[in-house]
Amino acid sequence: MLKELASLDFSPFGVEQDRLKIAMCAPLRRLQQKTQVFPLDVKAASRNRLTHSLEVAEYTRLIAYELVNQVKEVDLLPILSPMVSCLHNAAIIHDIGNPPFGHFGESLIREWLKKAVNTEHVSSEISDFEKDDLLTFNGNAQGLRLVNSIQNLNLTLGQYASVIKVPYTIKELLLGKGKGESGNGIQGDFYSWSYSNAGVFLSEKHLLDAIREGCNRDTRHPFATIIEYSDDLAYVLADLEDAFDRNMVNKYMIIRLCERISEYPELNELQSHLEPEKVRALFKQGKTEALFYLREVISYFYIRDFCASIANNLEHFLNTGEPDFSFGDYPGITVLKMLKDFEYTAVYNHFEVQTLDLSGASYIRGLFGAYEHLLTQSPDDFSKELVAAGGEPFCMRIASRISRRHKLAYRQACQENNFSEMYLRIRLLVDYISGMTDTFAASEYRVLNGIH
Repeated sequence: MLKELASLDFSPFGVEQDRLKIAMCAPLRRLQQKTQVFPLDVKAASRNRLTHSLEVAEYTRLIAYELVNQVKEVDLLPILSPMVSCLHNAAIIHDIGNPPFGHFGESLIREWLKKAVNTEHVSSEISDFEKDDLLTFNGNAQGLRLVNSIQNLNLTLGQYASVIKVPYTIKELLLGKGKGESGNGIQGDFYSWSYSNAGVFLSEKHLLDAIREGCNRDTRHPFATIIEYSDDLAYVLADLEDAFDRNMVNKYMIIRLCERISEYPELNELQSHLEPEKVRALFKQGKTEALFYLREVISYFYIRDFCASIANNLEHFLNTGEPDFSFGDYPGITVLKMLKDFEYTAVYNHFEVQTLDLSGASYIRGLFGAYEHLLTQSPDDFSKELVAAGGEPFCMRIASRISRRHKLAYRQACQENNFSEMYLRIRLLVDYISGMTDTFAASEYRVLNGIH
């Protein structure tokens, strides 16, 4: 079991090399200019994608240490250090493929792709499998593509496996694979879920094959699950604090939430720590004390219960990559779910957040509206436009704005000749625009629309 958990390339030196490569890659730096939920501001009070990723990394560290305490079937202490480093690395890059303007940006890119692949000059040039694959755009699969195919970080296979939420391509999912690998549960039918959750694009299928062979598994890596649950904990607690700072949530709303918690018998163990009167008294001392207390209590029970679900059925976790919550009550998990539901209504549907989404929609749609002209060009003209050696004047100028690294990845993929040129051209545009920061996307939109 220890060997299974460690997986392939889980040597301390290999993992530390991964850490250095990740720390020095440009897309990581760009996360500081990508929105988490709330608009970026000069005070830098709210979380951005980078600070969020750092918080996720710290929660994975706590989970690793708690697993050492709770797991009795096998001694995890000998691999604690590389395990912590591997989880830290995965946490740092788990959002690296997210486009500007967060999850709403993902849906906007899928919206554009759905339109693009059905245009006459594109649909005739790509296969049905390539079309399905393009429609599955999501930040997790894009992150794997970014660190492997564009940045060429050459990470260890175990490290790559640790960041893949759903280790299947859309082709495999539509054939029925992965129905038990939905993380925290499939929302809606499996078909629809597959199109927004396929963890690997066809362009990275060779890497997925190498991971399966090297790690001797085709199910989700256990570390990917730890990352997902750490991510949930980090963003739910952080968004509550940031929303409070922005006056979207007040102390009375939080106290009412604690009153709701007190009504659930299965949360008995946690209720004494979140008594409404106790929380009300803490708010009288100051919001910092109250929010810090809430964070400490909820994170403690959540981490304890999540690790208990693993320790209670370690073999199941190692084989499937999924925790087993069938052994009793897990108040920490339940409370975080309640808090997540509360924030969905009070925070994510707030006017300020939706205003940011609408601005982001204008920018992303405008950028694709300009760059999609490149899809109308013949392969010969497009190759000339990429190097400013001919073609249509407008397309030549718009192509010159695409970064050198993205063009290089496109040319290398064309030489390998595994996919149609049009599929790779669309990937090039998506790679470039999805890799933009919020601020650069807004700036580029203004340039292309003549707004000064």
